[in-house]
Amino acid sequence: MILSKMQPATVTTVVLALVTNVATQAQGTAIVDLAKNHGPAQALGSGFIYGWPDNGTSVDISIPDYLVTGIKFNANRGGGAQIPSLGWARGGYEGYLGRFNSTLSNYRTTRNYNAEFILLPHDLWGADGGQGSSSPFPGDNGNWTEMELFWNQLVSDLKSHNMLEGLVIDVWNEPDIDIFWDRSWPQFLEYYNRATDLLR
Repeated sequence: MILSKMQPATVTTVVLALVTNVATQAQGTAIVDLAKNHGPAQALGSGFIYGWPDNGTSVDISIPDYLVTGIKFNANRGGGAQIPSLGWARGGYEGYLGRFNSTLSNYRTTRNYNAEFILLPHDLWGADGGQGSSSPFPGDNGNWTEMELFWNQLVSDLKSHNMLEGLVIDVWNEPDIDIFWDRSWPQFLEYYNRATDLLR
């Protein structure tokens, strides 16, 4: 779910729409009529997920500009997943720092092309698909302390590194898939409410 400068009523609507969508998955047949012209392509989906090599905390320039501008690049998603740093949940601040530095490099490279950067905090937390069900999740056993420390650190780092311009925050990627959220739906909704309160 993506949260970017939404009003509280809009956030509530998005959450309710998601709950409704998950509860009633659409079934049937989709029909695409390729004979109909809907205008020129706008490259709205022209982006990457983890598309940049890490370069410490600096902009990466190893990919020639024409390969990026030629596809009308407009967005990148990232959060430091699948690197040796384990993230906040299993590595504390040190595990988070390696992933944050990767994120910062990806953000700076993305913004170098005036594209939006979609932040994936679940990756910074350490829930990137390989952590296993024994890994801590926000709110386990009713304890939200680590989640609050994590978000306070992340918000502080985003501000201190001037990462707010062009930033979109996907509060938790695909919580309906257990490799990303291996806890109950009510625990996710409580997490979502608490995280969005901290972001405001």
